[in-house]
Amino acid sequence: MVDKVDVLIIGACPAGLTAANCFNGGKSPRVRVIDKKSGTIQRGKADGLKSISLEVLDTLGIGDAIRSESHRVEEITLWEPDSQGGLIRYMTVPDRVPELQKPREVTLDQGRIEHHIVAALHRHGNVEVSWKKRPIDLRVNIEAVEEPLAYPVTVVIRDVDDDIVPPEIIQARYLIAYTVPKTDFPDIRKVCVIRSAQGTVMAIPREGKLVRLYVGMDGTGLDVAGGLDVRAFTVDHVIDSARSIISPYMFEAGHVAWWSAYQVSQRVAEEFSRYDRVFLAGDAVRQGTNTGIQDAYNIGRELRFYLEQRCSPSLLSTYVHERRPIAQQLINFGREYLQIMATPNLDPDSFLSAFLLAMKFTTGIRIQYPRSLIVRPPSQVGETTAVATGLSPGMRLPDFQIVNQADGIPTAVHHWFVMTGKFRLLIFAGSISKGHILRRLSAFGQWLATDQDDWDYWRVYADDESYHDGCGEVYKRCGIDREDSRVVIVRPDGYISLICELERADQISLFSDNLGPVDSIAMARPARL
Repeated sequence: MVDKVDVLIIGACPAGLTAANCFNGGKSPRVRVIDKKSGTIQRGKADGLKSISLEVLDTLGIGDAIRSESHRVEEITLWEPDSQGGLIRYMTVPDRVPELQKPREVTLDQGRIEHHIVAALHRHGNVEVSWKKRPIDLRVNIEAVEEPLAYPVTVVIRDVDDDIVPPEIIQARYLIAYTVPKTDFPDIRKVCVIRSAQGTVMAIPREGKLVRLYVGMDGTGLDVAGGLDVRAFTVDHVIDSARSIISPYMFEAGHVAWWSAYQVSQRVAEEFSRYDRVFLAGDAVRQGTNTGIQDAYNIGRELRFYLEQRCSPSLLSTYVHERRPIAQQLINFGREYLQIMATPNLDPDSFLSAFLLAMKFTTGIRIQYPRSLIVRPPSQVGETTAVATGLSPGMRLPDFQIVNQADGIPTAVHHWFVMTGKFRLLIFAGSISKGHILRRLSAFGQWLATDQDDWDYWRVYADDESYHDGCGEVYKRCGIDREDSRVVIVRPDGYISLICELERADQISLFSDNLGPVDSIAMARPARL
Protein backbone atom coordinates (compact mmCIF):
# COMPACT_ATOMS: atom_id res chain seq x y z
CA MET A 1 0.00 0.00 0.00
CA VAL A 2 1.33 3.44 -0.99
CA ASP A 3 0.01 6.66 0.55
CA LYS A 4 0.81 9.90 -1.25
CA VAL A 5 0.95 13.14 0.76
CA ASP A 6 2.17 16.65 0.10
CA VAL A 7 3.91 16.94 3.47
CA LEU A 8 4.94 14.17 5.87
CA ILE A 9 5.86 15.23 9.41
CA ILE A 10 7.78 12.77 11.58
CA GLY A 11 7.28 13.57 15.26
CA ALA A 12 4.06 14.65 17.02
CA CYS A 13 5.94 16.82 19.52
CA PRO A 14 4.86 20.47 20.07
CA ALA A 15 7.11 21.57 17.19
CA GLY A 16 5.87 18.94 14.74
CA LEU A 17 2.24 19.54 15.67
CA THR A 18 2.74 23.30 15.29
CA ALA A 19 4.04 22.76 11.77
CA ALA A 20 0.99 20.60 11.02
CA ASN A 21 -1.36 23.36 12.21
CA CYS A 22 0.16 25.74 9.67
CA PHE A 23 -1.78 23.81 7.01
CA ASN A 24 -5.22 24.17 8.62
CA GLY A 25 -7.97 25.98 6.76
CA GLY A 26 -8.62 26.76 3.13
CA LYS A 27 -7.60 24.46 0.31
CA SER A 28 -4.68 23.12 2.26
CA PRO A 29 -2.27 20.43 0.99
CA ARG A 30 -2.57 16.86 2.22
CA VAL A 31 -0.49 16.53 5.39
CA ARG A 32 0.19 13.50 7.58
CA VAL A 33 1.94 13.26 10.97
CA ILE A 34 3.42 10.03 12.33
CA ASP A 35 4.84 9.31 15.79
CA LYS A 36 6.01 6.18 17.60
CA LYS A 37 4.16 7.21 20.79
CA SER A 38 0.68 5.84 21.51
CA GLY A 39 -0.65 9.38 21.88
CA THR A 40 0.24 12.66 23.55
CA ILE A 41 2.78 12.15 26.34
CA GLN A 42 1.45 11.60 29.85
CA ARG A 43 4.06 13.45 31.87
CA GLY A 44 7.50 15.01 31.80
CA LYS A 45 9.50 16.57 28.97
CA ALA A 46 9.46 20.32 28.28
CA ASP A 47 6.83 22.46 29.99
CA GLY A 48 7.73 26.15 29.58
CA LEU A 49 6.39 28.36 26.79
CA LYS A 50 7.90 31.78 26.15
CA SER A 51 5.84 34.71 24.89
CA ILE A 52 7.03 34.26 21.30
CA SER A 53 5.77 30.64 21.31
CA LEU A 54 2.41 31.77 22.69
CA GLU A 55 2.18 34.40 19.95
CA VAL A 56 2.67 31.65 17.38
CA LEU A 57 0.03 29.47 19.05
CA ASP A 58 -2.32 32.47 19.21
CA THR A 59 -2.20 32.80 15.43
CA LEU A 60 -3.19 29.14 15.20
CA GLY A 61 -6.11 29.62 17.61
CA ILE A 62 -4.52 27.56 20.40
CA GLY A 63 -3.01 30.11 22.81
CA ASP A 64 -6.10 30.82 24.95
CA ALA A 65 -6.76 27.13 25.62
CA ILE A 66 -3.20 26.67 26.88
CA ARG A 67 -3.35 29.80 29.05
CA SER A 68 -6.61 28.64 30.62
CA GLU A 69 -4.93 25.79 32.52
CA SER A 70 -1.28 26.86 32.72
CA HIS A 71 0.68 28.63 35.45
CA ARG A 72 1.68 32.19 34.55
CA VAL A 73 5.19 33.18 35.58
CA GLU A 74 5.52 36.65 37.13
CA GLU A 75 8.69 36.75 39.24
CA ILE A 76 12.13 35.18 39.31
CA THR A 77 14.26 35.09 42.45
CA LEU A 78 17.92 34.32 43.10
CA TRP A 79 19.09 32.80 46.38
CA GLU A 80 22.68 32.74 47.63
CA PRO A 81 24.49 31.41 50.72
CA ASP A 82 24.58 33.77 53.70
CA SER A 83 27.41 34.26 56.21
CA GLN A 84 25.84 31.77 58.66
CA GLY A 85 25.78 28.90 56.16
CA GLY A 86 22.11 29.30 55.31
CA LEU A 87 20.37 30.84 52.30
CA ILE A 88 19.23 34.39 51.64
CA ARG A 89 17.08 35.87 48.91
CA TYR A 90 18.95 38.85 47.54
CA MET A 91 17.17 39.52 44.28
CA THR A 92 13.66 39.40 42.85
CA VAL A 93 13.10 40.48 39.25
CA PRO A 94 9.91 40.61 37.18
CA ASP A 95 9.67 38.00 34.45
CA ARG A 96 9.12 40.47 31.64
CA VAL A 97 10.93 42.36 28.91
CA PRO A 98 10.25 46.10 28.45
CA GLU A 99 9.68 45.59 24.71
CA LEU A 100 6.85 43.14 25.45
CA GLN A 101 3.63 44.63 26.79
CA LYS A 102 2.39 41.88 29.07
CA PRO A 103 4.06 38.95 30.87
CA ARG A 104 2.87 35.84 29.08
CA GLU A 105 5.41 33.16 29.91
CA VAL A 106 3.60 30.09 31.18
CA THR A 107 4.35 26.56 32.33
CA LEU A 108 2.18 23.54 31.55
CA ASP A 109 2.71 19.80 31.17
CA GLN A 110 3.88 19.01 27.63
CA GLY A 111 1.15 16.40 27.28
CA ARG A 112 -1.51 19.08 27.81
CA ILE A 113 0.25 21.39 25.35
CA GLU A 114 0.22 18.59 22.78
CA HIS A 115 -3.43 17.85 23.60
CA HIS A 116 -4.54 21.37 22.69
CA ILE A 117 -2.48 21.44 19.49
CA VAL A 118 -3.87 18.05 18.40
CA ALA A 119 -7.41 19.24 19.25
CA ALA A 120 -6.93 22.15 16.83
CA LEU A 121 -5.96 19.67 14.11
CA HIS A 122 -9.09 17.60 14.80
CA ARG A 123 -11.33 20.68 14.63
CA HIS A 124 -10.18 21.42 11.10
CA GLY A 125 -9.79 17.82 9.94
CA ASN A 126 -7.15 18.69 7.36
CA VAL A 127 -4.27 16.74 8.88
CA GLU A 128 -4.07 13.03 9.69
CA VAL A 129 -2.15 12.03 12.84
CA SER A 130 -0.99 8.38 12.96
CA TRP A 131 0.20 7.18 16.37
CA LYS A 132 2.36 4.12 17.09
CA LYS A 133 4.09 4.36 13.72
CA ARG A 134 7.86 4.44 13.32
CA PRO A 135 9.93 5.07 10.18
CA ILE A 136 12.24 2.22 9.20
CA ASP A 137 13.54 3.52 5.89
CA LEU A 138 13.92 6.86 4.14
CA ARG A 139 14.97 7.45 0.54
CA VAL A 140 15.11 10.54 -1.66
CA ASN A 141 14.96 10.27 -5.45
CA ILE A 142 17.58 12.87 -6.37
CA GLU A 143 16.53 12.85 -10.03
CA ALA A 144 13.03 14.04 -9.08
CA VAL A 145 13.77 16.78 -6.52
CA GLU A 146 13.69 19.54 -9.15
CA GLU A 147 10.25 18.49 -10.40
CA PRO A 148 7.68 20.66 -8.55
CA LEU A 149 4.86 18.09 -8.67
CA ALA A 150 6.99 15.01 -7.98
CA TYR A 151 6.95 12.88 -4.80
CA PRO A 152 10.70 12.28 -4.41
CA VAL A 153 10.67 11.34 -0.70
CA THR A 154 9.78 7.74 0.15
CA VAL A 155 9.38 6.68 3.79
CA VAL A 156 8.60 3.16 4.95
CA ILE A 157 6.80 2.99 8.30
CA ARG A 158 5.87 0.10 10.57
CA ASP A 159 3.46 -0.36 13.45
CA VAL A 160 5.32 -0.14 16.79
CA ASP A 161 3.38 -2.95 18.50
CA ASP A 162 2.71 -5.35 15.65
CA ASP A 163 5.55 -6.49 13.39
CA ILE A 164 3.17 -8.85 11.61
CA VAL A 165 1.30 -5.96 10.01
CA PRO A 166 2.93 -5.25 6.63
CA PRO A 167 4.95 -2.02 6.43
CA GLU A 168 3.31 1.01 4.84
CA ILE A 169 4.97 3.11 2.16
CA ILE A 170 4.46 6.86 2.15
CA GLN A 171 5.51 9.00 -0.79
CA ALA A 172 5.81 12.69 0.03
CA ARG A 173 6.62 15.86 -1.81
CA TYR A 174 8.23 17.26 1.35
CA LEU A 175 9.34 15.84 4.69
CA ILE A 176 9.78 17.58 8.05
CA ALA A 177 11.39 15.59 10.90
CA TYR A 178 11.30 16.47 14.60
CA THR A 179 11.85 13.85 16.07
CA VAL A 180 4.37 17.92 43.87
CA PRO A 181 7.00 18.72 46.56
CA LYS A 182 6.44 19.53 50.28
CA THR A 183 8.68 22.35 51.47
CA ASP A 184 8.79 25.48 53.63
CA PHE A 185 10.95 27.27 51.04
CA PRO A 186 9.17 30.65 50.64
CA ASP A 187 9.63 31.13 46.87
CA ILE A 188 8.52 27.69 45.70
CA ARG A 189 5.70 29.25 43.62
CA LYS A 190 8.12 31.53 41.76
CA VAL A 191 10.81 30.71 39.25
CA CYS A 192 13.93 30.77 41.39
CA VAL A 193 17.62 29.93 41.18
CA ILE A 194 19.06 28.61 44.45
CA ARG A 195 22.83 28.52 44.68
CA SER A 196 24.59 27.12 47.72
CA ALA A 197 27.93 25.52 48.54
CA GLN A 198 26.29 22.15 47.78
CA GLY A 199 25.18 23.02 44.25
CA THR A 200 22.42 24.71 42.28
CA VAL A 201 18.68 24.13 41.95
CA MET A 202 16.32 25.88 39.57
CA ALA A 203 12.65 25.64 40.56
CA ILE A 204 9.85 26.31 38.06
CA PRO A 205 6.23 26.35 39.30
CA ARG A 206 3.71 24.42 37.23
CA GLU A 207 -0.07 24.15 37.01
CA GLY A 208 -1.83 22.98 40.16
CA LYS A 209 0.72 22.36 42.91
CA LEU A 210 3.37 20.81 40.70
CA VAL A 211 6.92 22.17 40.72
CA ARG A 212 9.67 21.25 38.27
CA LEU A 213 13.22 21.13 39.67
CA TYR A 214 16.46 21.21 37.73
CA VAL A 215 19.09 19.81 40.11
CA GLY A 216 22.81 19.95 39.40
CA MET A 217 24.26 16.53 40.26
CA ASP A 218 27.99 17.31 40.24
CA GLY A 219 29.95 15.94 43.16
CA THR A 220 27.59 13.05 43.91
CA GLY A 221 30.30 10.41 43.54
CA LEU A 222 28.29 8.66 40.83
CA ASP A 223 30.90 9.23 38.19
CA VAL A 224 32.79 7.22 35.64
CA ALA A 225 35.79 8.06 33.54
CA GLY A 226 35.00 11.21 31.61
CA GLY A 227 31.95 12.32 33.59
CA LEU A 228 28.86 11.34 35.57
CA ASP A 229 27.22 7.97 35.05
CA VAL A 230 23.59 8.99 34.54
CA ARG A 231 22.55 5.32 34.52
CA ALA A 232 23.48 5.07 38.19
CA PHE A 233 21.12 7.83 39.33
CA THR A 234 17.87 7.15 41.12
CA VAL A 235 15.09 9.54 42.04
CA ASP A 236 16.32 9.36 45.66
CA HIS A 237 19.73 10.68 44.59
CA VAL A 238 18.03 13.66 42.96
CA ILE A 239 15.81 14.38 45.97
CA ASP A 240 18.75 14.09 48.38
CA SER A 241 20.79 16.55 46.30
CA ALA A 242 17.89 19.02 46.16
CA ARG A 243 17.37 18.69 49.92
CA SER A 244 21.08 19.36 50.57
CA ILE A 245 21.12 22.45 48.35
CA ILE A 246 17.90 23.94 49.76
CA SER A 247 18.95 23.36 53.40
CA PRO A 248 18.28 24.77 55.99
CA TYR A 249 14.81 24.83 54.45
CA MET A 250 12.89 21.56 54.55
CA PHE A 251 12.23 19.65 51.33
CA GLU A 252 10.28 16.41 50.86
CA ALA A 253 8.86 15.03 47.60
CA GLY A 254 5.55 13.36 48.38
CA HIS A 255 4.86 12.41 44.76
CA VAL A 256 7.23 12.46 41.79
CA ALA A 257 5.21 12.61 38.57
CA TRP A 258 8.25 12.24 36.33
CA TRP A 259 12.02 12.45 36.55
CA SER A 260 15.01 11.95 34.30
CA ALA A 261 18.79 12.20 34.54
CA TYR A 262 20.76 13.41 31.55
CA GLN A 263 24.00 15.06 30.59
CA VAL A 264 23.66 18.42 28.89
CA SER A 265 25.13 18.39 25.40
CA GLN A 266 25.43 21.36 23.06
CA ARG A 267 25.48 20.42 19.40
CA VAL A 268 24.12 21.81 16.15
CA ALA A 269 23.22 19.58 13.23
CA GLU A 270 25.47 20.03 10.21
CA GLU A 271 22.48 20.16 7.88
CA PHE A 272 18.95 21.47 8.38
CA SER A 273 17.78 20.54 4.88
CA ARG A 274 18.54 18.19 2.00
CA TYR A 275 17.56 19.14 -1.57
CA ASP A 276 14.93 21.54 -0.13
CA ARG A 277 12.71 18.46 0.14
CA VAL A 278 13.65 17.06 3.57
CA PHE A 279 13.77 19.52 6.48
CA LEU A 280 14.97 18.96 10.04
CA ALA A 281 13.67 20.97 12.99
CA GLY A 282 13.22 20.83 16.78
CA ASP A 283 14.70 17.74 18.47
CA ALA A 284 16.06 16.48 15.14
CA VAL A 285 18.58 19.34 15.17
CA ARG A 286 19.05 19.47 18.98
CA GLN A 287 16.67 22.38 19.58
CA GLY A 288 14.45 22.88 22.62
CA THR A 289 10.67 23.26 22.59
CA ASN A 290 10.46 27.03 22.14
CA THR A 291 13.13 27.15 19.44
CA GLY A 292 11.58 24.07 17.83
CA ILE A 293 8.19 25.78 17.63
CA GLN A 294 9.83 28.71 15.82
CA ASP A 295 11.54 26.26 13.43
CA ALA A 296 8.19 24.58 12.80
CA TYR A 297 6.32 27.82 12.17
CA ASN A 298 9.05 29.05 9.83
CA ILE A 299 9.12 26.01 7.55
CA GLY A 300 5.41 25.26 7.94
CA ARG A 301 4.21 28.61 6.64
CA GLU A 302 6.85 28.56 3.84
CA LEU A 303 5.72 25.14 2.62
CA ARG A 304 2.08 26.17 2.75
CA PHE A 305 2.81 29.38 0.85
CA TYR A 306 4.65 27.44 -1.85
CA LEU A 307 2.24 24.50 -2.09
CA GLU A 308 -0.64 26.94 -2.58
CA GLN A 309 1.33 28.18 -5.62
CA ARG A 310 1.91 31.68 -4.32
CA CYS A 311 5.67 31.82 -4.78
CA SER A 312 8.68 30.18 -6.38
CA PRO A 313 10.47 27.24 -4.66
CA SER A 314 13.43 29.53 -3.89
CA LEU A 315 11.50 30.65 -0.80
CA LEU A 316 12.16 27.24 0.82
CA SER A 317 15.92 27.87 0.90
CA THR A 318 15.40 30.74 3.36
CA TYR A 319 14.60 28.21 6.13
CA VAL A 320 18.20 27.05 6.47
CA HIS A 321 19.50 30.56 5.75
CA GLU A 322 17.56 31.89 8.74
CA ARG A 323 17.18 29.13 11.30
CA ARG A 324 20.59 27.42 11.38
CA PRO A 325 22.42 30.61 12.48
CA ILE A 326 19.83 30.95 15.26
CA ALA A 327 20.64 27.42 16.46
CA GLN A 328 24.34 28.29 16.61
CA GLN A 329 23.62 31.58 18.40
CA LEU A 330 21.51 29.69 20.93
CA ILE A 331 24.38 27.29 21.66
CA ASN A 332 26.88 30.13 22.05
CA PHE A 333 24.55 32.16 24.21
CA GLY A 334 23.64 29.19 26.42
CA ARG A 335 27.30 28.42 27.06
CA GLU A 336 28.03 32.03 28.07
CA TYR A 337 24.91 32.26 30.21
CA LEU A 338 25.73 29.07 32.12
CA GLN A 339 29.23 30.37 32.81
CA ILE A 340 27.79 33.57 34.25
CA MET A 341 25.26 31.71 36.39
CA ALA A 342 28.01 29.43 37.74
CA THR A 343 30.15 32.37 38.89
CA PRO A 344 30.58 32.32 42.70
CA ASN A 345 29.38 35.43 44.56
CA LEU A 346 27.81 36.88 41.41
CA ASP A 347 26.87 40.49 42.06
CA PRO A 348 23.21 41.50 41.51
CA ASP A 349 23.93 43.85 38.60
CA SER A 350 25.78 41.16 36.64
CA PHE A 351 22.99 38.66 37.26
CA LEU A 352 20.31 41.16 36.22
CA SER A 353 22.17 42.07 33.02
CA ALA A 354 22.63 38.40 32.10
CA PHE A 355 19.01 37.63 32.93
CA LEU A 356 17.59 40.47 30.81
CA LEU A 357 19.85 39.46 27.93
CA ALA A 358 18.58 35.89 28.24
CA MET A 359 14.99 37.09 28.23
CA LYS A 360 15.51 39.07 25.02
CA PHE A 361 17.04 36.02 23.35
CA THR A 362 14.44 33.48 24.47
CA THR A 363 11.54 35.79 23.57
CA GLY A 364 12.91 36.33 20.08
CA ILE A 365 13.54 40.07 20.45
CA ARG A 366 17.28 39.70 19.74
CA ILE A 367 16.75 37.56 16.65
CA GLN A 368 17.38 39.32 13.35
CA TYR A 369 17.24 37.36 10.13
CA PRO A 370 19.75 38.31 7.41
CA ARG A 371 18.98 39.82 4.03
CA SER A 372 17.12 37.40 1.76
CA LEU A 373 14.24 37.06 -0.65
CA ILE A 374 11.85 37.93 2.20
CA VAL A 375 14.00 40.36 4.22
CA ARG A 376 14.72 43.66 2.49
CA PRO A 377 16.87 46.14 4.48
CA PRO A 378 16.35 49.90 3.94
CA SER A 379 19.26 50.19 1.49
CA GLN A 380 17.54 47.70 -0.83
CA VAL A 381 14.34 49.71 -1.05
CA GLY A 382 15.97 53.06 -1.71
CA GLU A 383 15.81 54.38 1.86
CA THR A 384 18.96 56.19 2.99
CA THR A 385 17.90 56.37 6.65
CA ALA A 386 15.72 54.30 8.96
CA VAL A 387 12.07 55.10 8.28
CA ALA A 388 10.93 53.53 11.57
CA THR A 389 13.64 53.63 14.24
CA GLY A 390 11.88 51.07 16.46
CA LEU A 391 11.43 48.51 13.69
CA SER A 392 13.90 46.65 11.52
CA PRO A 393 13.52 44.22 8.60
CA GLY A 394 14.40 40.71 9.75
CA MET A 395 13.25 41.33 13.33
CA ARG A 396 9.94 40.37 14.86
CA LEU A 397 7.14 42.90 14.85
CA PRO A 398 6.59 43.99 18.50
CA ASP A 399 3.32 42.76 19.97
CA PHE A 400 1.73 46.15 20.59
CA GLN A 401 -1.86 46.90 21.57
CA ILE A 402 -4.19 48.44 18.98
CA VAL A 403 -7.79 49.66 19.35
CA ASN A 404 -10.45 48.86 16.75
CA GLN A 405 -11.85 52.09 15.31
CA ALA A 406 -15.37 50.68 14.90
CA ASP A 407 -16.08 49.20 18.33
CA GLY A 408 -13.27 50.46 20.61
CA ILE A 409 -12.12 46.95 21.56
CA PRO A 410 -8.34 46.65 22.14
CA THR A 411 -6.35 43.68 20.91
CA ALA A 412 -2.72 42.61 20.64
CA VAL A 413 -1.53 42.73 17.05
CA HIS A 414 -0.14 39.17 17.02
CA HIS A 415 -3.38 37.85 18.52
CA TRP A 416 -5.15 39.45 15.56
CA PHE A 417 -2.73 37.82 13.09
CA VAL A 418 -4.64 34.60 12.44
CA MET A 419 -2.53 32.05 10.56
CA THR A 420 -3.56 32.20 6.88
CA GLY A 421 -0.15 31.77 5.27
CA LYS A 422 -0.31 35.31 3.87
CA PHE A 423 1.96 38.32 4.07
CA ARG A 424 0.33 41.41 5.60
CA LEU A 425 0.53 45.12 4.90
CA LEU A 426 0.46 47.34 7.97
CA ILE A 427 -0.16 50.96 7.01
CA PHE A 428 0.91 53.52 9.59
CA ALA A 429 -1.10 56.38 8.11
CA GLY A 430 -0.10 59.09 10.60
CA SER A 431 -2.38 61.93 11.72
CA ILE A 432 -5.06 61.65 9.04
CA SER A 433 -6.96 64.59 10.56
CA LYS A 434 -4.46 66.70 8.63
CA GLY A 435 -5.42 67.21 5.02
CA HIS A 436 -2.07 66.51 3.38
CA ILE A 437 -1.65 63.23 5.28
CA LEU A 438 -5.19 62.11 4.40
CA ARG A 439 -4.57 62.88 0.73
CA ARG A 440 -1.37 60.82 0.87
CA LEU A 441 -3.29 57.87 2.33
CA SER A 442 -6.08 58.24 -0.24
CA ALA A 443 -3.60 58.14 -3.11
CA PHE A 444 -2.08 54.93 -1.74
CA GLY A 445 -5.57 53.50 -1.28
CA GLN A 446 -6.38 54.12 -4.92
CA TRP A 447 -3.27 52.18 -5.94
CA LEU A 448 -4.14 49.33 -3.59
CA ALA A 449 -7.92 49.30 -4.17
CA THR A 450 -9.81 46.08 -4.88
CA ASP A 451 -13.48 45.53 -5.69
CA GLN A 452 -15.51 45.20 -2.52
CA ASP A 453 -19.22 45.51 -1.75
CA ASP A 454 -19.04 46.33 1.95
CA TRP A 455 -16.81 47.68 4.71
CA ASP A 456 -14.42 45.51 6.68
CA TYR A 457 -14.51 47.03 10.16
CA TRP A 458 -11.69 44.84 11.42
CA ARG A 459 -8.95 46.30 9.23
CA VAL A 460 -8.74 49.82 10.69
CA TYR A 461 -7.23 50.37 14.14
CA ALA A 462 -6.15 53.34 16.22
CA ASP A 463 -3.12 53.98 18.38
CA ASP A 464 -5.31 55.35 21.14
CA GLU A 465 -6.17 55.02 24.82
CA SER A 466 -8.44 52.06 25.51
CA TYR A 467 -11.06 52.21 28.24
CA HIS A 468 -9.54 49.52 30.44
CA ASP A 469 -6.06 48.55 29.17
CA GLY A 470 -4.25 51.86 28.64
CA CYS A 471 -2.56 52.97 25.42
CA GLY A 472 -0.29 50.83 23.26
CA GLU A 473 1.82 53.86 22.19
CA VAL A 474 2.39 52.14 18.86
CA TYR A 475 3.90 55.05 16.95
CA LYS A 476 6.26 55.84 19.83
CA ARG A 477 7.38 52.22 20.24
CA CYS A 478 7.86 51.76 16.50
CA GLY A 479 9.77 55.03 16.13
CA ILE A 480 7.38 56.52 13.56
CA ASP A 481 6.54 60.23 13.50
CA ARG A 482 2.80 60.92 13.16
CA GLU A 483 3.65 63.43 10.44
CA ASP A 484 5.00 60.54 8.37
CA SER A 485 3.25 57.60 6.74
CA ARG A 486 4.86 54.18 6.58
CA VAL A 487 4.12 50.74 5.13
CA VAL A 488 5.39 47.61 6.89
CA ILE A 489 5.20 44.21 5.18
CA VAL A 490 4.91 41.49 7.82
CA ARG A 491 5.64 37.85 7.00
CA PRO A 492 3.24 35.04 7.96
CA ASP A 493 5.52 34.22 10.92
CA GLY A 494 5.34 37.77 12.34
CA TYR A 495 8.80 38.94 11.22
CA ILE A 496 9.24 42.12 9.20
CA SER A 497 10.11 41.85 5.52
CA LEU A 498 10.18 45.47 4.41
CA ILE A 499 9.58 49.02 5.65
CA CYS A 500 9.10 51.93 3.28
CA GLU A 501 7.42 55.30 2.91
CA LEU A 502 3.80 55.30 1.81
CA GLU A 503 4.78 56.90 -1.49
CA ARG A 504 7.06 53.95 -2.39
CA ALA A 505 4.37 51.63 -3.72
CA ASP A 506 6.86 50.53 -6.36
CA GLN A 507 8.88 48.76 -3.66
CA ILE A 508 5.84 46.74 -2.60
CA SER A 509 5.29 45.64 -6.19
CA LEU A 510 8.96 44.74 -6.56
CA PHE A 511 8.84 42.67 -3.37
CA SER A 512 5.84 40.73 -4.71
CA ASP A 513 7.47 40.28 -8.11
CA ASN A 514 10.56 38.74 -6.49
CA LEU A 515 8.41 36.17 -4.70
CA GLY A 516 6.61 35.08 -7.84
CA PRO A 517 4.10 36.23 -10.46
CA VAL A 518 2.05 39.18 -9.21
CA ASP A 519 -1.27 37.43 -9.84
CA SER A 520 -0.20 34.49 -7.68
CA ILE A 521 0.87 36.49 -4.62
CA ALA A 522 -1.83 36.65 -1.95
CA MET A 523 -1.37 39.65 0.30
CA ALA A 524 -3.74 39.82 3.23
CA ARG A 525 -5.87 42.95 2.99
CA PRO A 526 -4.05 45.80 4.71
CA ALA A 527 -4.57 46.97 8.24
CA ARG A 528 -4.42 50.69 8.87
CA LEU A 529 -3.26 52.35 12.06
